[in-house]
Amino acid sequence: ESFPVKLIVTGDDFGYCPRRNQGIVDCFLAGAVSNVSLLVNGSAAADAAELARRYNIPIGLHANLSEGSPVCEVLKTNSSLLNQDGFFHGKMGFRTALSKGLLNMSEELKAQVELFHELTGHLPPHMDGHQHVHVLPGKKGTLFFPTLTAKVEGGAGPNAQW
Repeated sequence: ESFPVKLIVTGDDFGYCPRRNQGIVDCFLAGAVSNVSLLVNGSAAADAAELARRYNIPIGLHANLSEGSPVCEVLKTNSSLLNQDGFFHGKMGFRTALSKGLLNMSEELKAQVELFHELTGHLPPHMDGHQHVHVLPGKKGTLFFPTLTAKVEGGAGPNAQW
């Protein structure tokens, strides 16, 4: 018995900047991209959400814990996720802090889901991680999506395995 194969190509970093947004939209309109993942702390996140609405592009969350600033106001003053300048540690700094067990990610991730909902009007039907942080091992072999699944009802679901 054969099963149909469906290839899903996701344009991530949607919301990073206007130029990247336009390139991703062009790829979607050309049929090269199936859906997009929104970087809610990107400088052009609101523009990206509007483009997704305008062109009916399926959009999920591109959770970011490694680049730029947090969206959670409480964390902007004191968080293990941030360096001394108030920015995320970067890809390698994040990995180092994760390996030492120093990161508390749940509040920032909840804030990103909430901002996604504000920008798009719905919860994310899919999630992935900026700079592939979603595939890094954490406690019990998972990183952070289990902290999100309780928040995202009908999206990833409480039993999702990432």
